[in-house]
Formats: sequence, C-alpha cells, structure tokens
Amino acid sequence: MTKRILAFVFALVMLASCFLVSCDNEAKKTQTVGGAVAPTDTVDTSKVYDAPFKDLGGHEFVIYAKNAANVPQLATHEIYAEGYNGDKINDAVYTRNLQIEQKYNCTIKMKEVASSGNTYVNTIKDPLLAGDYVADLLFGRVDKNQTLMLSNLLVDLTTLENMNLSKAWYDSFSMGNVTFEGKSFTAIGDGATLDDRTCWIMYFNKEIVANYNPELNLYQKVREGKWTIDLMYDIMEGTAHDNDGDGTMTIGKDRFGYITERTTNLYHVSSFNVTLSVKNADGTYTIPDSPKQELLDAWAALRKILGNPKREVSYTIANFHNGLGTFFACNAGTLIEMGATPFEYGVLPMPKMSESQDKYYTGVESTNFCGYAIPTTAGNDPNQHWQKNGFESGAEQSAYFLELFSYYSMIHLTPAFFDQVCLKQAVVDMDSQEMVIMALENKVIDPVLLFNWGSTANTFYECGSPGKNGTVGSDENWDTFTSTYESRVGAARTAMEQFLEGMRNMGL
Repeated sequence: MTKRILAFVFALVMLASCFLVSCDNEAKKTQTVGGAVAPTDTVDTSKVYDAPFKDLGGHEFVIYAKNAANVPQLATHEIYAEGYNGDKINDAVYTRNLQIEQKYNCTIKMKEVASSGNTYVNTIKDPLLAGDYVADLLFGRVDKNQTLMLSNLLVDLTTLENMNLSKAWYDSFSMGNVTFEGKSFTAIGDGATLDDRTCWIMYFNKEIVANYNPELNLYQKVREGKWTIDLMYDIMEGTAHDNDGDGTMTIGKDRFGYITERTTNLYHVSSFNVTLSVKNADGTYTIPDSPKQELLDAWAALRKILGNPKREVSYTIANFHNGLGTFFACNAGTLIEMGATPFEYGVLPMPKMSESQDKYYTGVESTNFCGYAIPTTAGNDPNQHWQKNGFESGAEQSAYFLELFSYYSMIHLTPAFFDQVCLKQAVVDMDSQEMVIMALENKVIDPVLLFNWGSTANTFYECGSPGKNGTVGSDENWDTFTSTYESRVGAARTAMEQFLEGMRNMGL
C-alpha cells in the first residue's frame, strides 16, 4: 500500500480523534477503512507537519489553475470554496483554507483558466517570460508543464529548503516518474484529487453478471488474483445481446459486453504494468527500436476484447447507465457522474493480463493528470511579502505555503474525497469501496506516453480502434501496431533528448 493511501487512512484517524470524547487506554485500537488498517499507537513522521511556524504577514497566495470545464467529473481542482454548502468536498476545501488563513495570517485566491488544448500554457507563458508576477503557485497538467520547464519558467522543487517531498502528502511514486536527473518541477499529492480521479477503473452491471452466472463473485475473483482479460472476455461474450434481433450490434439499441472509448487501449496496457519505454538504473529512459516483447504480448492479449464486435466505442456513459453494457471502463472521477442507476453497479480494478501478474495496476489519464508548480516569477509580487516574512525568495515562500496546503489537504480534502466519491455516495457497497482503493494504489506512469513524445500515445488509439468513436470495435488495423510504433520511435527519441537537454540547461 502506498504512502498516499496510508496517509488517507491516517487522516481519517486524525479526524475521528477530533470527535472522540473518551477512549479505552487499556486496549490497543485501530481504525479500519476499506480493508486498510492503521495502528493509532504508532506515529509515522512522514505524516507529521513539523515545519516551524511562520506568520505570513497577510500575504494573498494566488493559485493559477486550469479547469477542465468540458469534463464535469474532472473539472474541480478543490482550491477555493466560497463557504459551507453541505457538499463534503466543498466543505473540506473551505475548512482547510479557513484554518490556514486564520492560523498563518494569509489569504488564498484562485485564478482560473479553461484547459482546452494549450490554453493553460499559452495564457501564462508570455507574462512569465516577461518576468511578471502571475501567481504564487500554478496548478495544471503535468504533460503541459514541460513547455514551461523548458522555457526556464518553473522552479526545481528539489532545490527548495521549505519543500520536503518525502512527506506522505506527496505521491512519491508518481513524482518519481516525472523526476528527471534529480530535478522535479511538479508536486503531485493530496493538494488535489485529480491524480486519483484520472485513474482508469472498471464499472460493471451486477444484474447482468448475476444473470449470466449467479455463482460468479467478481470481487472474490479480484481478491484471488483471477480477475483477468480472459475472464472479462468470457463474460462479454456471454452477456452481449442483439436486442432487436436484426443480426447487427447497434449502439443505443443492443446490449454490448463492453462500453468504453478508444483511449482505454492504453490504460489496459498500463494495467498490465507494461510501459513503452525502459527505465534505466541511473533514472534515464530508453525507447527500444521495436516494441518490447511484453508490449507485443499485452497487445495480443487485448485484441480479443478490444477488437471485438461486442465492444462499443463511445465517449458516453449513457448506454451503460441505460443497461446496454456489461462492463464500462472510465476514470474514477466518473463515480461523481454515475449517480443513480436503474440497476446495481459495482467497481473493479482494471483486469490483469494473466493470473501470474503480481498485482493490479492502474493507468492515469494524462490529459487531466495535474499537479502544483512554482513559477520563477513568484518573488516578483509587488508587495514583496517574502522578504518581510523572512524567506530567501518568493519561491521559498511558495514552497512553505504548498507544504501547508498539502498537509491540511491530507487532513481534510483526501478523506472527504474518498468519503463522498468512493466510499459512501457513489459506490454503494463495501466490496466496491475496497476495489476503488485497490485501484488507486498502483499507478503506472510512462513519461514517454505521459508527455506523448513523438505522438507515441496515439499509436494505441489509432491501431486498436481504427473507427472513430461511435462505431463498434473491429479487428481492422490491429496488425499495424509494430509498424506504427517503429515509424514514431525516432521522433520520440528526439523529443525525449531535447527535453532532457533542456532540463540539464535549466537555471543556466
């Protein structure tokens, strides 16, 4: 179990302690959430905020944030709330900000910009290049931050005295995969939940599965390590139905075994813990001339379910919601949108390639995988509060605030997210609660695909689902995977080398 999930459990324990009037001092007690157990009689210093107190002199901390308004389940960035309104996440955000503002004598303000295409970067790049103060912190897509990095507009977080990236409120695993040659420009962790919302998970219609096989318990199959692509294929084949009897599977009329979108091809590969690149011992990456054998094996295993006429390709959850699909793969943020269904549904991690795979893994949606960064112009605030507040630079003041913000988010926001989205409202059974947490534990991040160097990520969409969204899956073009990969590997290597060279020149 990762630090991030343990931190969530720890946060729930801390919140619970606020309401306990008495306790049994004679017994050792534990708090259990989603199958995870956290002893209350031990203290992990990685979860303790131990930075010295500083009065922040009334500084207004401005956070410039992207907003995926076109994707409702991923739109929220949980930075600012106007007041309490009864929504768990909103109220957690307001409580966090209020505590920080009152205790540390500061205010929190958000500037927001839509995140369609390169809007986020294009809006902010020129002012930063001009040396203008724009914000104390930036919150945006990790893949788009490479443009700002290479323009020398972001601060290397590892150089800041007031940043402690080993703390539990940061996702050390995810950050490790976007750290190059010891430099890290994006903080990923409890300061927002988008890194968890972007994890790809599997939804299923319990009633359809029960009618297919009343004895089949998919949750137990997961626990036994037997939830695999082959099992999913068998259920797909056994539950798809030509409702109108015309001999053709028609979207919106017939029941498909699997409803998803083209990008899922890549997330299935990630769920097998297979990456396109190879990470070397020194932390660098290599892109092989041809696909690794494990990648070819993964692609072949997927062909049965993804190049299948009983698989629907679409961007909508409506057909699943209307009972026209057995399985539905999408990001975890969709739990917010799922709402009430006319049937019982459950949640599973993405299936393994085979039972021999060591655990379940989860891919992340790069187009909304976000984190915090500190702009190099943070110290150009006209008020120059960082000098008055005793910091060596504006970046150090931003780092101090980011630590506070992330720590209090671990205490308030992360539990509220799990409570509202994963544990009580959207997922209605304890088994699914366990599955959601399991799915979020082991993210797979391949920087070559995350940054889409050489358009490598597109290979998985173009070869696996040649038809556009709104068409039924087919076998066409599956055999072009190797040739398409090989046609792009040169551009991918060039882009990676340019990126790394730019990283080496940062600060020069």
